[in-house]
This record gives sequence, C-alpha cells and structure tokens, in this order.
Amino acid sequence: METVYDPEKRRVVSYGLSSEMTKEFATSVVVKALRANGKPKMIHSDMGSQYTSSLFEGTLQNAGIDQSRKGHPYDNARIESFHSLIKRELIYHEEYRTIDDVRSSVEWYVNWYNNERINSRTEWLQAA
Repeated sequence: METVYDPEKRRVVSYGLSSEMTKEFATSVVVKALRANGKPKMIHSDMGSQYTSSLFEGTLQNAGIDQSRKGHPYDNARIESFHSLIKRELIYHEEYRTIDDVRSSVEWYVNWYNNERINSRTEWLQAA
C-alpha cells in the first residue's frame, strides 16, 4: 500500500494497492494526490529504489514537494501511525480472498478514517 497523507488536515489524500512496489506505482499515487488538489508539503518515503528513482524524485521536485529525510522520524511519524492504525483496526481482523476484497476494504476504511473517525475525535477534543 502506498499512501499520501496530509498531516495538517489529518486526511489520506490518495492511496493505491499493488502487488509490486515499483517507481511507476509509487509515483502514480503522488500524481493521483496532485490531481485531487491534495498537494502535500512532504511525502513519506523509504530509501527503496522506487523512491530514489529519477521518476519519483523528479515528480516531487516538479510539484514542489519535499521528500522525507533519512534519520528524521518526525517526517514519517504520521504516515507510519496511519499505517499502524489501518493494520490494527482493519487488516488484522479480516481474511481476504482476493485483491479486490482488500481494495474494497481499504477503500471503506480510508473513507471512514477521513470522514468519520477524525471528525468524531475532533468533536470529542473540542468538547473536552
């Protein structure tokens, strides 16, 4: 799973699922975010070849997006937190038969996370 997350709005801007983590796939999720007017200030990325490719780095540079830095855990903390949540709250509780089942489940979760989970948490924090 590749995810673009906006930490200021605390929302998943775009995501994708693929059986292979290629530079084209990783870049496509960023392009999807840009098309949805979801330009993040920074993209979390590991140091894998797909993230150090000229395609991925060039896409970020052309869009004016910073790439997370090696050795700076705060750059990646929020997206790592989201990935931990989706695993704990959804993935580990399901048995998937097909990739379409996974896609459907993840689509539901992202919609719920963006529109209900965060809103109810925000309302709770405002009431406290």
